[in-house]
Amino acid sequence: MLQYKQISGKDFHIMFDVFKTSDKPLNMAVYKDITKNQDAYNLNEADQVLLPFAVDDAILNAINQGNFEAPLAIHFWPTRPTVILGGMDTRLPKFNQAITWLYKSQNILPVVRPAGGLAVVSDPNVLNVTLLMDTQNHAFTIDQAYEFIVALLQEMMDEYGLILEVGEVATSYCPGKYDVSINEQKVAGIAQRRIGHAVGIYLYMSITGDQTSRGQLIADMYQKGHADQDEKGRYPQVDPSVMANLSDFSNIDSVEQFMEQLLAVIAHAGVNLSERKHSELDTATYIERMQKRNQALYDILADK
Repeated sequence: MLQYKQISGKDFHIMFDVFKTSDKPLNMAVYKDITKNQDAYNLNEADQVLLPFAVDDAILNAINQGNFEAPLAIHFWPTRPTVILGGMDTRLPKFNQAITWLYKSQNILPVVRPAGGLAVVSDPNVLNVTLLMDTQNHAFTIDQAYEFIVALLQEMMDEYGLILEVGEVATSYCPGKYDVSINEQKVAGIAQRRIGHAVGIYLYMSITGDQTSRGQLIADMYQKGHADQDEKGRYPQVDPSVMANLSDFSNIDSVEQFMEQLLAVIAHAGVNLSERKHSELDTATYIERMQKRNQALYDILADK
């Protein structure tokens, strides 16, 4: 695991310049979907948990088609309690049993996301952030896109004297090369989705709440799904003790505080922030696609 400052020599304040196409100020559209509702979703409310993914895909497609107002957007979207599954989770040996246990025993309606990776927990104290970028004039490799958002986070963490560590935490849930840790405890994970020259970087940051219970929920889900019987060994043996909240290391104790401080860092880099509402986006097509992606899951749960 590397400390981020050891792998990045870029000046943060010029990072955003690659998105400029003229001498005009650089604009970023900001979408804030904040909830404090701790009530679980039920099947009749499924479209509500699909909406954030539809918003992101609507923006990505608009960017790729040249129809978006800015080269950058950021979407903040904590949710009510849910488990966000990766496509690989649907291949669990006992997938039906795992999701039925989540819904019937834990009152959790899961959702299968379009971006890669494995299962993560989402609730009002976990901040999901999507950074959406038009890379038509400056291509980003997969690693460069990941490093961009980690550099952004590190700039924010400098205020607290914290050095981010980057590297896979194998026994966390949804382990990946760009897991973000503090003092060897994972606090965030990152995924990526690309549509043409539009790049979406998906971050979840555990801000506060019972992170141990989140980890145990995923460990139990994999046990119910007989993950240990997977011949390819694709599922982590989740150890809840390897993960923590950002509030364990700083005085950031709410998703709103994190969001506003991250936006302040972006604004300090010379980016003009323009708040927008997702109701301005044409999300109907992308909600329908998410419905199709999740229909098999809903059919399983409706039959139980």
